[in-house]
Amino acid sequence: MRKLLALFVFSGLLGVVCAAAEPASTLEKERYAFLRLLAKVREDPTDLKAKEALISFADRMEPRPPVPVEAKKFYIKAMALHLEAVNDSDFDKAVMAYERALEVAPWWGQCYYNMGMALDSGKRFREAEEALRLYALTKPKKANGRSKPVKRPSQRDLPDFSGVWGSGMDCWRYEFSVKEEDLTITMHCWDFPGTVYGHAMLDGRAFEGSSAGGPSGTGMGVHNPIRFRGFISGDNSVIEISSILAPELAGSEATMNAAMDQVRIFGEPTWTTQTWRRMGSE
Repeated sequence: MRKLLALFVFSGLLGVVCAAAEPASTLEKERYAFLRLLAKVREDPTDLKAKEALISFADRMEPRPPVPVEAKKFYIKAMALHLEAVNDSDFDKAVMAYERALEVAPWWGQCYYNMGMALDSGKRFREAEEALRLYALTKPKKANGRSKPVKRPSQRDLPDFSGVWGSGMDCWRYEFSVKEEDLTITMHCWDFPGTVYGHAMLDGRAFEGSSAGGPSGTGMGVHNPIRFRGFISGDNSVIEISSILAPELAGSEATMNAAMDQVRIFGEPTWTTQTWRRMGSE
């Protein structure tokens, strides 16, 4: 019943988006094709080929299918469990919440990424690899139309993130933990000792990730949900990192409301770039 209700609600929502965007003759066909794929995945969630087809199809749609509120609620719960997890059992609970979100929105790439990180932290490596493979289907495409794979950095171009990093303009200091292509950034300041800035995927010298909490690009210096991306220079001396406020990634309803308040005050979020240099050990 829950799945049927979610499908009915989403069908209506997608219909409104389609009707407002382009002529029905074209988008109705796309809409029904998407709903057929969605129904097939929900009928058999273990059918990986159907799931891959759904994710790839949704990624090509314009506009892309919106993520239902029900899925976002499970995602927020999962993020909260994930951020507080300290052992395998805790990470399993986070994974279960991510799975609930994906029952509603099985095309949601960001959710596969976060679930992959939780699975990896819980030592469920094979399942983590599968989740990250599905996430890779939603990554930006190359000229040949294929998704850029999540890959291990070349040994000859291996970046060095060791030490403590910062801009030198404020109290913030950052440390990087790298495990194969997974990267975690921890931030330190008076109010946030040892707080996780975010998790990212490492691709050579570049990285891209998100967090349910971290300093946004607004200059407020508060604990906000963000997306971020960056790279380390060839001589490993400088990191350029850009971040943007992302209310939809909030770890709690209160955090989401606070982030939305900032949008109302400062306007639509924009990417803000900082330069971090190695500060030595602290």
